[in-house]
Amino acid sequence: MISQTVMWTVDSAMVGHVGKTELAAVGLGGLLIWTIYSFFIGLSYSISTFVAQNYGANRRSMCSVYLWNGLYVALFSGVAILIIRAFNPWMVDLLGPAQNVRELCVVYAGIRMLSAPFFIVQYTFSNFFRGLGNTVTPMKVMIFANVVNIVLDYFLIFGNGPFPAMGVAGAAWATFVANILSAIIFVIIAFSAPYRHKYAIHRYWRFNRAAFTSLLRVGLPIGVHYVLDMGSFLVFSAYIGRMGTDQLAANHIVIQVLALSFMPCHGFSVAATTLMGQYIGRGHPDLGKKSSYNAIRLGLTYAVLIGVVYVVFPEQLVRIFNSDPEVVSFGKKIVYLAAIFQVFDALQMVASGGLRGAGDTKTPMILAIGGGWLVFLPCGYLFGTVLNGGVVGAWAGATLYMVILGIAMFLWLRTGRWRRIRLEQSVSPTGTATP
Repeated sequence: MISQTVMWTVDSAMVGHVGKTELAAVGLGGLLIWTIYSFFIGLSYSISTFVAQNYGANRRSMCSVYLWNGLYVALFSGVAILIIRAFNPWMVDLLGPAQNVRELCVVYAGIRMLSAPFFIVQYTFSNFFRGLGNTVTPMKVMIFANVVNIVLDYFLIFGNGPFPAMGVAGAAWATFVANILSAIIFVIIAFSAPYRHKYAIHRYWRFNRAAFTSLLRVGLPIGVHYVLDMGSFLVFSAYIGRMGTDQLAANHIVIQVLALSFMPCHGFSVAATTLMGQYIGRGHPDLGKKSSYNAIRLGLTYAVLIGVVYVVFPEQLVRIFNSDPEVVSFGKKIVYLAAIFQVFDALQMVASGGLRGAGDTKTPMILAIGGGWLVFLPCGYLFGTVLNGGVVGAWAGATLYMVILGIAMFLWLRTGRWRRIRLEQSVSPTGTATP
């Protein structure tokens, strides 16, 4: 998970040394892309739940069925994103950035979204392997993709070697190539002899309506959860952007700094989803709950340690991305708030991962959407504008929201109501219903 976010972080760090306008454009463009992608990423996450539960129940052929039908969902998703891409200029205009930021943002988002089908396919295979409990393969593929991205960033952003300096566009093309290569490698691994022998992946390529419908039924709430959650952050960033380019650049830097905590803790969330699903498949929900609690302990331990780093080195972290005095001044103040924000973000993230493993995707959706639009944005405006706190006040409101969401998600996991959920286990590899 660390390696997955490194692409955007490296883009930001390198582009940030070109200029703060470029940094603001990559930041806003990246948030726009992730908001669009998040719905389709959420759809793909349901694959890990079904694969994990079928793996736990020793129904290996069904793991392949859900992979294939997940790929059909990915194909639909990739085409949909390419259609949405045509509206990029209009969407960026809605966010209202300064004109110089707007032009670069459109360029960056437009190039990166060309690789959308490959990006979603990559996520689909990652969730398949994670459902099996194989987290090493996605890690290796993403590390390779990041090496490619870093090397290409070096040449394309700054114009080293035979390449012209492309700035923001160079960062986007580097990520474009890395996404395509990672998707190809996943395909090669999944259809290699060991997986063909153990899961007969090559045999279950036919469309399975029951499996496809099940993926959508569980995945749609995750997709809605993700897109509206990211949407609230996009609106928040657009609000910050109207305060000025310095504030927007600082806002993006803090989001990148938060990735040091967010993505690793998301890894613990994936572990909670996989183990909860596998233990439920084996008929041991109590062990699934215990695994989720252990994942929460690990996530919180990591988040607290990272929080200490934030408090001790706020200015140094900001200067990794940009050294403009105004940007640094705003950024280091927000980093202090981020230290608290990310601890409760870890709590809600890992708890929701355990709930997803049990098939409860609706409750995390309701809590995140309700909190994001009824608490997060109003509190950000209250502290930022009404109380004249500016960008620092807005982040104080965001931190309050995350504290509430983290506690609420954990308390719901503790209720145990997820035990009542039963995913369909009456689907056969051929698509026919079984008793």
